[in-house]
Amino acid sequence: MSFSRSQDDKIQQPNRGKYSIWLLPYEDDYNLIYNKIDELSKAYNSPLFQPHCTLFSPVYDIEIAKNIIHKFKMNPFQVPSIGLNQSDNIWKTVFINLETNPHLFLLNYLFAQAFEEAYDFQPHISLIYKKLTTDDRKEIIRNLPQIKSLLFGSISIVNTIGAVTDWENIYEKIFGE
Repeated sequence: MSFSRSQDDKIQQPNRGKYSIWLLPYEDDYNLIYNKIDELSKAYNSPLFQPHCTLFSPVYDIEIAKNIIHKFKMNPFQVPSIGLNQSDNIWKTVFINLETNPHLFLLNYLFAQAFEEAYDFQPHISLIYKKLTTDDRKEIIRNLPQIKSLLFGSISIVNTIGAVTDWENIYEKIFGE
């Protein structure tokens, strides 16, 4: 699935590998966050993207990643939020900070053991990718509802080469299936 909003805003991941491993919110939480990303995308002319928590990146060998994912025997699980935050890092312009619980730690650890690349795992879900002033970022946060926790229901391998609007899920496993 690819997403598009602004063809003028071709934000690209610098020095990223071909794939990233994403944890995806489950149903209602997915829709809630997607709608907020869509709203911000329209308001700020920023790229539209799928709500996700990046577990690991970069991944160059998709078969190793698929083998790890095939071994998962998980059901959907809750992750507490530790609030909204903002930064001048375009990949964390405005985001939901997530608590590193045992599920997140384990999932990140499995990929970190399989791949040599270092990944600074700071669990979060970005809501907008756009260079904004501090005042604009804080204004967005003031207008967002607080989210206490999120239910995660699947894991995916995403081709993250090129512009955000070109990112594409290439493999997904739904937890509990």
